[in-house]
Amino acid sequence: MIPDLGIAHVAFYLPPCIDDIRDWGQRTRQTIATVRKLEQAGMYKYRSANGQTAIGLAASAVQRLLVASAVAPREVDCLVYVHTLQGSIAPPPQSLPGLLCDRFGFSNAEAFSFAQQHCASGLGALRVIRAMFVARHRMKRVLLVGADVMPLASERLMIAEGILGDGAFAAFIERDAPINRLAAITMHASGAGWRGVLEQDESRLAAQHFFTARRLITHTAQQAHIALDDIRRILPHHLDLPAWYRLLDSLRIPRDRLFSENFSRIGHVTVSDAFINLAQCHDLAPGQPFLLFARGIGGFSAVALLVR
Repeated sequence: MIPDLGIAHVAFYLPPCIDDIRDWGQRTRQTIATVRKLEQAGMYKYRSANGQTAIGLAASAVQRLLVASAVAPREVDCLVYVHTLQGSIAPPPQSLPGLLCDRFGFSNAEAFSFAQQHCASGLGALRVIRAMFVARHRMKRVLLVGADVMPLASERLMIAEGILGDGAFAAFIERDAPINRLAAITMHASGAGWRGVLEQDESRLAAQHFFTARRLITHTAQQAHIALDDIRRILPHHLDLPAWYRLLDSLRIPRDRLFSENFSRIGHVTVSDAFINLAQCHDLAPGQPFLLFARGIGGFSAVALLVR
């Protein structure tokens, strides 16, 4: 039997340093055309860790979550850490999940990390967590944490789709949660993306991403027995805003249901986008379905459909 799970609490932390993509473009010697493409994609600013580490960002998000939720550290059964960038871990033999457990006193929590689906790992982890709740009937609460820091300014460019910002999120996934109940989750993996973000493959991969996203959203709604028109909000990853509008048009979902405010002000915070949006989308009404979406380099995509 699949347990009734939900995201009971969510928090995030964005570093205070705000950078402008035009200033970034000048510093990293980008072409004017590249900067203009980013602006067309909805990008104008992003957050820079400016010396802060991934463990520091993650700890700040966890601290905010604990304060807001009033959950005691001993009540956490498991900690799952997700990331995209290889540098967003503690150097061996240390363990970043272990460091978080030590810092906050999660003495009863098992801990591990999950990064194999890159930027889709945050949503992908929900499927792993759901399987854990099925297998372990006494499990009540899992702490899901994600963080990423890009150390090289020149590597923040995501083709012409977006700009990579730094940040972290933390969320409690709980059994019998009263809000944000998980109705369905679907995932997609394709080896076609493993060649990376090569310019000559850009148009082909963009078309593939479009049809994959369309199919995943449709399939997830069918799995949850929810009509597409009943989905009140789409909480996206922050890449290529015009493509999102085209996707919604093709699904006949009104564009104003897309929570798009964060594209221009925080950039693409890898595994954190959907959870940051969940924390900041304040017009979700009880009983309303809404959708989280994430896509990772390498051909990974994930969709989670929840009910407020």
